[in-house]
Amino acid sequence: MRAVIFLAILLLPYGVHAALRGQPRIDSLLERLVQTNEDAPRFFLLDDLASTYKTIDPNAGLRYGEEALQIAVDAKKTEHIIRAHITIGLNYMYKSDYQNALRHFNKAQLLSAEKGAAYMHNELVSHLGVLYQEMGNYDKALEYGRKSLENNIRIKDSLSIGGDYGNIGIIYLLKKDFDSALEYDFKSLDIFSRLGDKEGVAKNYGNIGNVYKEYGNYVLALEYDTKALDIFRALGDRGGMAINLGNLGEVYLEMAETFNASERTPLVLPKGTRQMFLTSAIENFEKCIAISKEIEQLDNIIEFSDGLSKAYRLSGNYQQALSSYETHVNYKDSVHSDRARLKIAQLETEREQALKEKQIKINYLEKARKKQERLLFALALVILLGLIGYILNKFIQQKRRNRLLAIEKRKHLQHIAQQKAAMGDFAYRHSHDVSGQVATILGLVDIFNVSDYSDPDNKVIIDGVSETAKKLDVIVKDMIVKENEMNK
Repeated sequence: MRAVIFLAILLLPYGVHAALRGQPRIDSLLERLVQTNEDAPRFFLLDDLASTYKTIDPNAGLRYGEEALQIAVDAKKTEHIIRAHITIGLNYMYKSDYQNALRHFNKAQLLSAEKGAAYMHNELVSHLGVLYQEMGNYDKALEYGRKSLENNIRIKDSLSIGGDYGNIGIIYLLKKDFDSALEYDFKSLDIFSRLGDKEGVAKNYGNIGNVYKEYGNYVLALEYDTKALDIFRALGDRGGMAINLGNLGEVYLEMAETFNASERTPLVLPKGTRQMFLTSAIENFEKCIAISKEIEQLDNIIEFSDGLSKAYRLSGNYQQALSSYETHVNYKDSVHSDRARLKIAQLETEREQALKEKQIKINYLEKARKKQERLLFALALVILLGLIGYILNKFIQQKRRNRLLAIEKRKHLQHIAQQKAAMGDFAYRHSHDVSGQVATILGLVDIFNVSDYSDPDNKVIIDGVSETAKKLDVIVKDMIVKENEMNK
């Protein structure tokens, strides 16, 4: 399968430089960056540089992206942090480093969900679709691609709609549904042509060339690949150049493999000899691999070094064929190891998310438990205070009744005098006992740990208050009984 160019649309800040492409755009951004000291405009310039470099030099894109991310983190600007993670993820994706791409997309997705940034969430859906496509999960990629298209049609975002059409076309190509692929590619091409987006037009030219190659129409395949290469070269987009050079190499290689001098096949071939096709294939493959090594597009090196090996073998140069095949195997083993680590990283991400959700539940239950403890303590305190109030009220009422009885029995003056003397002693003795118990209760309440209701000492304190209240109740009842006996 020839390499395809996905149309990952990254929304960028508007400005004078936004109309430029490739190296002119980079030069304009760098010039403005030198003149800017404030963090906010520097962030947008750095993020724009990182996005522009993703197809030209992803390593440079990562440097500018990390610098933009640091500014966003220092300023605590969540939306800027999300944007920086998306841009860095795209640069890793262009380097075929899917593990780090997914890591940054996951961070952006979690933050966008917390922030409620719907437009960034839509963009991430599109990028995740492309990422699943690159990982070979075409059904998942198509699901994300359609979801992104629905979101962007709803908000009428023409640029992103064009990107979604192109990405869906790529998925259909990989699924061998060439008619559907061509339908979506031309829809995408129409939108980017109307918007005057040369990069989008070039990507669609390359993807349309892919479909015509699968049809066996090599004349149209070469035409669209060449038009794509010319635009990428004018833009200074080395990533786009590398992929289309490799695609041209595969067209020429397949033409050489199917070429028969004595009997023309029904395939649509341009004029030329088998050796001419092999020479063109080798030339394009060599240029593609050289650029891909510079910008670390590992998937390109894997796929097109295999094609280069076949072209050298067909031309009779077996030494170069072996060397190219060794390059293919070495890079393939390296990427397969990275993808194995990616699966582990995905599992770790899912585990971290599950742990995060579990911790949220634990925190909620702990908060509910503490609230319940506070309510129970408050209820117990209210009951205790009510009980003390009831006992004291009963005591006061009884004293009033006793005092009335003493006044009414004036004829028993001597008996009343003796009773008063006895009552004075009685009151002194028992009021001392009552005040002692009340002081104990107040002391226990004072040392109760109100900052942590789950303190195990709190139970001991509450038990002490309860025991003291019971003693107080016994003392009061004893006082009432003895006083009634004396009154008789």
